Amino acid sequence: MMQRLGSFKGLATSVKKIVTQTPPTLDPFEAYQLWADTYDNTGDNALLFAEFSAVRPLIGSSLRNGKSILDAGCGTGRYSDLLQRSQPRTHVAIDFAPKMIEKLRSKILPESSIFPEIARLEQLPLKDETFDFVLCTLVLGHVVELNRAVAELSRVLLSGGTMIISCFHPYGTLLGWDRSFRLHNASKRNSWVSAKYYRHLHSDYFSAFQTAHLKVVKMLEPVIGEPIKPFYDRAGRLDLYERFKGYPLLLVFLILKQ
Repeated sequence: MMQRLGSFKGLATSVKKIVTQTPPTLDPFEAYQLWADTYDNTGDNALLFAEFSAVRPLIGSSLRNGKSILDAGCGTGRYSDLLQRSQPRTHVAIDFAPKMIEKLRSKILPESSIFPEIARLEQLPLKDETFDFVLCTLVLGHVVELNRAVAELSRVLLSGGTMIISCFHPYGTLLGWDRSFRLHNASKRNSWVSAKYYRHLHSDYFSAFQTAHLKVVKMLEPVIGEPIKPFYDRAGRLDLYERFKGYPLLLVFLILKQ
Protein backbone atom coordinates (compact mmCIF):
# COMPACT_ATOMS: atom_id res chain seq x y z
CA MET A 1 0.00 0.00 0.00
CA MET A 2 2.16 2.98 -0.38
CA GLN A 3 1.73 3.31 3.37
CA ARG A 4 0.67 -0.27 4.08
CA LEU A 5 -2.71 0.26 5.71
CA GLY A 6 -3.95 -3.10 4.45
CA SER A 7 -0.75 -4.92 5.24
CA PHE A 8 -1.24 -8.38 6.66
CA LYS A 9 1.94 -7.99 8.69
CA GLY A 10 0.45 -5.09 10.55
CA LEU A 11 0.19 -1.37 10.44
CA ALA A 12 2.23 -0.66 13.55
CA THR A 13 5.38 -2.22 12.11
CA SER A 14 4.85 -1.96 8.37
CA VAL A 15 3.94 1.70 8.18
CA LYS A 16 7.38 2.61 9.49
CA LYS A 17 9.13 0.48 6.93
CA ILE A 18 7.34 1.04 3.68
CA VAL A 19 6.07 4.59 3.46
CA THR A 20 8.71 5.37 0.88
CA GLN A 21 9.67 1.90 -0.37
CA THR A 22 7.73 -0.63 -2.42
CA PRO A 23 8.50 -4.31 -1.68
CA PRO A 24 8.61 -6.92 -4.45
CA THR A 25 5.25 -8.51 -5.28
CA LEU A 26 4.95 -12.30 -5.30
CA ASP A 27 2.35 -14.66 -6.71
CA PRO A 28 -0.18 -15.32 -3.90
CA PHE A 29 0.73 -19.01 -3.65
CA GLU A 30 4.44 -18.27 -3.30
CA ALA A 31 3.75 -15.45 -0.85
CA TYR A 32 1.55 -17.48 1.47
CA GLN A 33 3.96 -20.40 1.45
CA LEU A 34 6.62 -18.00 2.74
CA TRP A 35 4.21 -16.26 5.10
CA ALA A 36 3.20 -19.43 6.93
CA ASP A 37 6.17 -19.22 9.31
CA THR A 38 5.08 -15.86 10.74
CA TYR A 39 1.40 -15.64 9.82
CA ASP A 40 0.23 -16.15 13.40
CA ASN A 41 2.22 -13.12 14.59
CA THR A 42 -0.69 -10.73 14.08
CA GLY A 43 -0.69 -8.71 17.30
CA ASP A 44 0.08 -5.47 15.45
CA ASN A 45 -2.12 -6.12 12.43
CA ALA A 46 -4.69 -3.33 12.13
CA LEU A 47 -6.42 -4.87 9.12
CA LEU A 48 -6.99 -8.24 10.79
CA PHE A 49 -8.17 -6.50 13.96
CA ALA A 50 -10.73 -4.48 12.00
CA GLU A 51 -11.79 -7.51 9.97
CA PHE A 52 -12.27 -9.77 12.99
CA SER A 53 -14.21 -7.04 14.80
CA ALA A 54 -16.67 -6.90 11.90
CA VAL A 55 -16.92 -10.61 11.12
CA ARG A 56 -17.14 -12.08 14.61
CA PRO A 57 -20.58 -10.58 15.45
CA LEU A 58 -21.94 -11.81 12.11
CA ILE A 59 -20.78 -15.34 12.87
CA GLY A 60 -22.31 -15.13 16.32
CA SER A 61 -25.69 -14.03 15.00
CA SER A 62 -25.91 -16.39 12.02
CA LEU A 63 -24.15 -19.67 12.94
CA ARG A 64 -26.19 -22.20 14.90
CA ASN A 65 -24.94 -25.24 16.78
CA GLY A 66 -24.54 -28.56 15.02
CA LYS A 67 -24.16 -27.19 11.49
CA SER A 68 -21.77 -28.21 8.73
CA ILE A 69 -19.07 -25.56 8.18
CA LEU A 70 -16.60 -24.75 5.43
CA ASP A 71 -13.77 -22.34 6.25
CA ALA A 72 -12.62 -21.49 2.72
CA GLY A 73 -9.15 -19.96 2.74
CA CYS A 74 -8.55 -20.81 6.38
CA GLY A 75 -4.83 -19.98 6.49
CA THR A 76 -3.44 -21.24 9.79
CA GLY A 77 -6.91 -21.22 11.36
CA ARG A 78 -7.65 -17.66 12.50
CA TYR A 79 -11.33 -18.50 12.95
CA SER A 80 -11.05 -22.18 13.90
CA ASP A 81 -11.57 -21.75 17.65
CA LEU A 82 -14.57 -19.49 17.16
CA LEU A 83 -16.19 -21.84 14.64
CA GLN A 84 -15.57 -24.85 16.88
CA ARG A 85 -17.59 -23.23 19.66
CA SER A 86 -20.74 -23.98 17.65
CA GLN A 87 -20.02 -27.72 17.97
CA PRO A 88 -20.28 -28.25 14.21
CA ARG A 89 -21.43 -31.52 12.73
CA THR A 90 -18.68 -31.13 10.12
CA HIS A 91 -15.90 -28.53 9.91
CA VAL A 92 -13.78 -28.55 6.77
CA ALA A 93 -10.93 -26.02 6.50
CA ILE A 94 -9.26 -25.51 3.12
CA ASP A 95 -6.34 -23.44 1.91
CA PHE A 96 -4.26 -23.49 -1.25
CA ALA A 97 -0.92 -23.19 0.60
CA PRO A 98 0.32 -26.53 2.00
CA LYS A 99 2.44 -24.79 4.63
CA MET A 100 -0.59 -22.93 5.95
CA ILE A 101 -2.48 -26.21 6.27
CA GLU A 102 0.56 -27.78 7.93
CA LYS A 103 0.49 -25.04 10.57
CA LEU A 104 -3.22 -25.56 11.15
CA ARG A 105 -2.80 -29.32 11.54
CA SER A 106 -0.12 -28.76 14.17
CA LYS A 107 -2.62 -26.79 16.29
CA ILE A 108 -5.64 -29.11 16.04
CA LEU A 109 -6.60 -30.79 19.30
CA PRO A 110 -7.54 -34.50 19.36
CA GLU A 111 -11.16 -33.69 20.23
CA SER A 112 -11.47 -31.20 17.37
CA SER A 113 -13.78 -31.91 14.43
CA ILE A 114 -11.69 -29.87 11.95
CA PHE A 115 -10.68 -31.56 8.69
CA PRO A 116 -7.92 -29.54 6.95
CA GLU A 117 -7.54 -29.96 3.19
CA ILE A 118 -5.35 -28.40 0.50
CA ALA A 119 -7.57 -26.94 -2.23
CA ARG A 120 -8.22 -23.84 -4.32
CA LEU A 121 -11.46 -21.87 -4.23
CA GLU A 122 -11.77 -22.09 -8.00
CA GLN A 123 -11.97 -25.90 -7.87
CA LEU A 124 -13.28 -27.22 -4.57
CA PRO A 125 -13.00 -31.03 -4.15
CA LEU A 126 -16.35 -31.07 -2.36
CA LYS A 127 -19.84 -32.32 -3.20
CA ASP A 128 -22.70 -30.01 -4.14
CA GLU A 129 -24.81 -28.58 -1.33
CA THR A 130 -22.72 -29.97 1.52
CA PHE A 131 -22.48 -27.08 4.00
CA ASP A 132 -24.92 -25.01 6.04
CA PHE A 133 -22.36 -22.26 6.59
CA VAL A 134 -19.41 -21.00 4.54
CA LEU A 135 -16.79 -18.54 5.77
CA CYS A 136 -14.35 -16.95 3.31
CA THR A 137 -12.14 -14.23 4.79
CA LEU A 138 -9.61 -12.01 3.01
CA VAL A 139 -9.16 -14.45 0.15
CA LEU A 140 -11.07 -13.28 -2.92
CA GLY A 141 -8.77 -10.32 -3.47
CA HIS A 142 -6.05 -12.82 -4.38
CA VAL A 143 -8.23 -14.68 -6.89
CA VAL A 144 -8.19 -13.70 -10.57
CA GLU A 145 -11.37 -15.56 -11.53
CA LEU A 146 -13.80 -14.03 -9.04
CA ASN A 147 -16.96 -15.40 -10.71
CA ARG A 148 -15.59 -18.93 -10.72
CA ALA A 149 -14.57 -18.81 -7.06
CA VAL A 150 -17.93 -17.41 -5.95
CA ALA A 151 -19.75 -20.02 -8.07
CA GLU A 152 -17.80 -22.79 -6.34
CA LEU A 153 -18.57 -21.41 -2.88
CA SER A 154 -22.24 -21.24 -3.80
CA ARG A 155 -22.20 -24.76 -5.28
CA VAL A 156 -21.15 -26.38 -2.00
CA LEU A 157 -23.54 -24.29 0.12
CA LEU A 158 -26.98 -25.71 0.86
CA SER A 159 -30.03 -23.80 -0.34
CA GLY A 160 -31.01 -21.49 2.48
CA GLY A 161 -27.46 -21.63 3.84
CA THR A 162 -25.42 -18.69 5.09
CA MET A 163 -22.12 -17.33 3.80
CA ILE A 164 -19.86 -14.63 5.22
CA ILE A 165 -17.24 -13.09 2.95
CA SER A 166 -14.67 -10.44 3.82
CA CYS A 167 -12.50 -8.74 1.20
CA PHE A 168 -9.87 -6.08 0.88
CA HIS A 169 -11.64 -2.87 -0.05
CA PRO A 170 -11.11 -1.97 -3.73
CA TYR A 171 -10.50 1.60 -2.65
CA GLY A 172 -7.12 0.50 -1.33
CA THR A 173 -5.85 -0.38 -4.78
CA LEU A 174 -6.47 3.19 -5.90
CA LEU A 175 -4.21 4.41 -3.10
CA GLY A 176 -1.48 1.88 -3.82
CA TRP A 177 -1.97 -0.12 -0.61
CA ASP A 178 -0.48 -3.62 -0.66
CA ARG A 179 -0.50 -6.83 1.40
CA SER A 180 3.06 -6.92 2.69
CA PHE A 181 4.82 -9.00 5.31
CA ARG A 182 8.31 -9.56 6.65
CA LEU A 183 10.12 -12.71 5.57
CA HIS A 184 11.23 -15.05 8.33
CA ASN A 185 15.00 -14.93 8.99
CA ALA A 186 15.54 -12.54 6.05
CA SER A 187 18.17 -9.84 5.94
CA LYS A 188 16.90 -6.42 6.96
CA ARG A 189 17.47 -5.02 3.48
CA ASN A 190 15.36 -7.62 1.69
CA SER A 191 12.94 -8.59 4.43
CA TRP A 192 9.63 -7.30 3.03
CA VAL A 193 7.51 -8.73 0.21
CA SER A 194 3.86 -8.40 -0.74
CA ALA A 195 1.22 -10.84 -2.03
CA LYS A 196 -0.37 -9.92 -5.35
CA TYR A 197 -4.04 -9.00 -5.22
CA TYR A 198 -6.63 -7.85 -7.72
CA ARG A 199 -9.08 -4.99 -7.79
CA HIS A 200 -12.60 -6.40 -7.61
CA LEU A 201 -15.14 -3.57 -7.47
CA HIS A 202 -18.46 -3.59 -5.60
CA SER A 203 -20.20 -4.23 -8.91
CA ASP A 204 -17.95 -7.23 -9.59
CA TYR A 205 -18.92 -8.84 -6.30
CA PHE A 206 -22.63 -8.18 -6.68
CA SER A 207 -22.59 -9.49 -10.24
CA ALA A 208 -20.83 -12.68 -9.13
CA PHE A 209 -23.28 -13.14 -6.23
CA GLN A 210 -26.31 -12.66 -8.44
CA THR A 211 -25.05 -15.16 -11.02
CA ALA A 212 -24.42 -17.70 -8.25
CA HIS A 213 -27.92 -17.24 -6.75
CA LEU A 214 -26.60 -15.55 -3.64
CA LYS A 215 -28.47 -12.73 -1.91
CA VAL A 216 -26.60 -10.07 0.08
CA VAL A 217 -28.43 -9.54 3.38
CA LYS A 218 -25.94 -7.09 4.84
CA MET A 219 -22.82 -5.28 3.64
CA LEU A 220 -20.34 -3.60 5.97
CA GLU A 221 -17.45 -1.30 5.09
CA PRO A 222 -15.20 -0.99 8.17
CA VAL A 223 -13.18 2.21 8.05
CA ILE A 224 -10.04 3.63 9.62
CA GLY A 225 -11.30 4.98 12.92
CA GLU A 226 -10.89 5.07 16.68
CA PRO A 227 -10.67 1.27 17.25
CA ILE A 228 -7.46 1.04 15.23
CA LYS A 229 -6.00 4.42 16.16
CA PRO A 230 -3.69 2.72 18.73
CA PHE A 231 -1.97 0.88 15.87
CA TYR A 232 -0.99 4.23 14.36
CA ASP A 233 -0.01 5.57 17.75
CA ARG A 234 2.35 2.65 18.40
CA ALA A 235 3.86 3.18 14.95
CA GLY A 236 4.40 6.86 15.68
CA ARG A 237 2.26 7.80 12.67
CA LEU A 238 -0.80 9.57 13.98
CA ASP A 239 -0.33 11.94 11.05
CA LEU A 240 -1.32 9.09 8.74
CA TYR A 241 -4.28 8.29 10.94
CA GLU A 242 -5.58 11.84 10.61
CA ARG A 243 -4.95 11.80 6.86
CA PHE A 244 -6.82 8.54 6.21
CA LYS A 245 -9.40 8.58 8.99
CA GLY A 246 -12.76 7.51 7.57
CA TYR A 247 -11.25 5.69 4.57
CA PRO A 248 -12.68 2.17 4.07
CA LEU A 249 -10.46 -0.85 4.73
CA LEU A 250 -12.77 -3.76 4.00
CA LEU A 251 -15.91 -5.09 2.42
CA VAL A 252 -17.83 -7.62 4.50
CA PHE A 253 -20.87 -9.46 3.15
CA LEU A 254 -23.52 -11.51 4.95
CA ILE A 255 -25.12 -13.69 2.29
CA LEU A 256 -27.95 -16.22 1.93
CA LYS A 257 -28.21 -18.79 -0.85
CA GLN A 258 -31.58 -18.58 -2.53
